[in-house]
Amino acid sequence: MSEHSGAGPLVHAAFSGHAARQPDAPALIHDGTAISYRVLDAASDGYAAELSARGVSPGQIVPIVLPRSPQLVAVQLAVLKCGAAYVNIDADWPDDRQAAIHAQAAPKVVVTGSAGVFAGDAETFRVEPEELADVAARAFAFTRADVTADDPATVFFTSGTTGRPKGVVVPHRAVTRLFGPGGLPGFGPGHVTPQAAAIAWDMYAFELWGQLSSGGCAVLVPHGHLLPGTLRKLVHSAGADTVWLTTSLFNLFVDEDVDCFTGIRQLIVGGEKLSAAHVRAFLDRHPSIPLRNGYGPAENCMLTTTRLVRHEDCDIVEGIPVGVPVPGTSVLILSEDGTRRVAGETDEVCIAGTGLAVHYLSQPEMTAEKFPVVDVDGTPVRVYRTGDRGFVDDLGVLHFRGRHDRQVKISGHRIELAEIEITARAVEGVRECLVTPLKAPEGQVTGLALFYVPQSAGHAADTGGAGEERAVRAALARTLPSYLVPGVIRGLDRFPVTANGKVDQVELLRLATRPRRGRT
Repeated sequence: MSEHSGAGPLVHAAFSGHAARQPDAPALIHDGTAISYRVLDAASDGYAAELSARGVSPGQIVPIVLPRSPQLVAVQLAVLKCGAAYVNIDADWPDDRQAAIHAQAAPKVVVTGSAGVFAGDAETFRVEPEELADVAARAFAFTRADVTADDPATVFFTSGTTGRPKGVVVPHRAVTRLFGPGGLPGFGPGHVTPQAAAIAWDMYAFELWGQLSSGGCAVLVPHGHLLPGTLRKLVHSAGADTVWLTTSLFNLFVDEDVDCFTGIRQLIVGGEKLSAAHVRAFLDRHPSIPLRNGYGPAENCMLTTTRLVRHEDCDIVEGIPVGVPVPGTSVLILSEDGTRRVAGETDEVCIAGTGLAVHYLSQPEMTAEKFPVVDVDGTPVRVYRTGDRGFVDDLGVLHFRGRHDRQVKISGHRIELAEIEITARAVEGVRECLVTPLKAPEGQVTGLALFYVPQSAGHAADTGGAGEERAVRAALARTLPSYLVPGVIRGLDRFPVTANGKVDQVELLRLATRPRRGRT
């Protein structure tokens, strides 16, 4: 199962090529104002000169702590022109998480727009609030560093089983392989995509670089809040036509305002299992708008497979297929010992191709474990072992069948339940804990519940209660980003168990959904 032909150029080189060919075309739209390729390219040259003067060079990683803005995009391009890789950091993340990222990235320079940002031992380059046109006006052409498409472009930090963030180092080729001639439809001159995905997520790169590396335009959505009414406005005012949504957002849009999609030319949905009911409602209302199901982990940047969804897909009991490989990607179904499964056999989904990450930052053992070289028909092939279970049918279509481990996705965020548990066990007063996913009737994960047994269990069982649970929540919020803090937190005297002595997950789910009435 292969579409192993894509191998794109450098991200910034692809962008600058379009800046030379269509300098006055809109690259970004922000607050209703268009910013041309010429201005964005020149402004990024100006920032690149500033960063280079501070020692930014190939092989480095540069944390950027800026809000979604034209300046953020210009600085990202500047970092790439210096030959370095950028990592977007949300200013709202706790200092502990930022410190953990800095410990792995070892940056020499941190880019920020305000004082008081965590920088560790790195030098701070503060970007002043000004129009990009002013930055571009005083900039000189910058000579780009000599790097290749195999060199790192960006780092995405995901949830890790060890309790610390896991840095996925993504090369240029992994980003640009999807776009341009022979790439995904809906990207290029004349196409417009809302950029609303979280800046630290790989789908941020999809929405942004998908258009900027192919000559299209990205509309920066304030605060990343894309709602049905916002989409309507962007279609009317900016010509938004290619849209990405997580499954949860898609379901919300369909429930609240299915007509908000009127005017777009393509919708890509993914990050979680699709709801057949919502897909059917969309297809009934918008039969002429292509709807694609997108699947893929950050380790194979952005997307691995896509499926043009049809009505009959909604009748498949096991779920809507996730599709065939995107350009530059192959999908293999392998057993634990590396044996390749034939069509129809379910086992671990493994990915090969130009979309693969370089490695996990500062984690060589995990890199070796998750990115082994396996023998495929007598040829050594580097793969990523996803931990997902699935099978490929006789037509080469991938069907997803769940996880090998305890990793889940919520609103596009990939979450290791173990990371939350490790953090919760470190909270004063918590003796033991367990995190369990909460699911909608259609099967997608919609939230998390943390159950813990306090040190005081068995003593005054009904005291502490809600106040204690609030204290646990506050402690987690000081360490974890908001999407990792469970929506439900319950203290128990003991975990319920089944007849065979295992934790009773059914009973935990019942406890998670009933009103709190003291400890059980």
